[in-house]
Amino acid sequence: MLWISIFLPDLCLQAHCRDGLGHLVDIPLAVSDGTASRPCVHAANPKALQAGIKIQMPLAAAQARATGLIVIPRNIEKEKKTVALIAEWLSQFTPMVCIESEGASLDVSASLRLFGGIAAITERIRIGIGELGFNVDIGVAPTPLAAWLLAKASRHRGKMLMCPDPAHLPEYLGEIPLVFFPWPAEVLQVLDSLGFACVNDLLQQPRTGLNRRLGNIVVHDLDRALARIPDPRVPIRLAENFRADIDLPFEVIDTERLAVPVGMLLAQMQGFLRARDAAVSKIELELKHGRVLVTRHGFGARQPIRHAADWMCLIRERLSAHPFAEPVSAIGLSTGRLSHFQKQNVSWLPTAHGHHEEWQTLLARIASRLDGEAHKGESSVFSIRLMEDPRPERAWCADGGHEKSPHSRQSKSRPLLLLSPPLAISTTGGVPEHHGLLEFLTVAERVEAGWWDNRPVVREYFIARNPQQEICWVFRDFCQDERWYLHGYFS
Repeated sequence: MLWISIFLPDLCLQAHCRDGLGHLVDIPLAVSDGTASRPCVHAANPKALQAGIKIQMPLAAAQARATGLIVIPRNIEKEKKTVALIAEWLSQFTPMVCIESEGASLDVSASLRLFGGIAAITERIRIGIGELGFNVDIGVAPTPLAAWLLAKASRHRGKMLMCPDPAHLPEYLGEIPLVFFPWPAEVLQVLDSLGFACVNDLLQQPRTGLNRRLGNIVVHDLDRALARIPDPRVPIRLAENFRADIDLPFEVIDTERLAVPVGMLLAQMQGFLRARDAAVSKIELELKHGRVLVTRHGFGARQPIRHAADWMCLIRERLSAHPFAEPVSAIGLSTGRLSHFQKQNVSWLPTAHGHHEEWQTLLARIASRLDGEAHKGESSVFSIRLMEDPRPERAWCADGGHEKSPHSRQSKSRPLLLLSPPLAISTTGGVPEHHGLLEFLTVAERVEAGWWDNRPVVREYFIARNPQQEICWVFRDFCQDERWYLHGYFS
């Protein structure tokens, strides 16, 4: 087995600062915890640490030391949601993903060949989680606990620690501080009083003595880390549909600034869909303005897709055409019903599927730009479906556009522009005129139909040219006293 562990340093800060509350790197920021009567500093960003703020310092002292210190109360529920969303995103690499206290671990032994080896997987994970808005440390080992310890140690070593061989685990774990283990505070205090600081210190002690003084928790965890005993884990269960949100660090009115957090949510959605081997044809973007007002934008694709870049194109089209009037304080993203993702073979030659996909993407982008508050963009974009009816005005109908219209079997010339209704025109000496007398270019085409639905027509159509060199389509209506009408123009 081979495990990768993902450790989120300063989880309480990252849970609040997903959008790089990052924009606040030049402002001292701290997360408070403790009782209401005596709050203290639980975590602080580099700017606050540079100002002399210490962890566990009373909050009042910290505020006195750093002018303009921003204080955020610790939110344990938000920390749990952050860990859960990362674990959910990691499920695209393997179904065996389990949650840790400040991150997640995943068994990739069955996925190495699929993703190109351990180096390729870890790099892909690092980049992908960065796109979600988080900074992580990574460890690799044959056991989940060893990988977790190496991930936490990577923060202090400044590089990723990797031990793929179980035989080398004692060497790699020997210098790991004991405070990295998930042991109770009283156990860690006893170890510290005995002068034990790292794993090597414990490995040199008799097991019976450790069990007698500390209980079996210490020896048991050492055995789990060193692959001496099994360490079964319970994988997470993925939700049936995707739903995620981000509270923005400050109100946003510019659509371009909103693209960053929207991109994070789309990247998160893409990982979820890959884990489910699914795609979606509908998503909803929710924009929260203050505490009450909410704007919802629905987006639809002509065929199920899952790539974040494709959805981002549709969202950019909508927001650029319909900017929001009120500042946005939070955003949410949810999906509709999941569909199975249809994978296509890669080809360096153009394929029919590739052309069809480009066509559907173009239609979706046009519909997204046309769509507004009334959500009518989908109905504003359609294709033409031919009908088996010789009457020109009934020879076609609007189609939903999910497929391209079939090619016409009509061999006779028809104009691209039909007038509805046809325009009555005058005659001079029996010759119709439109911006002057018309010159007939074809013989009469007889159209006699409609008796089956009580809308009969009896017409003779001609292609004609007027003095302005316009090519017109005119007909004489025998049901209307042989009056002349202009029915369309040829391009």
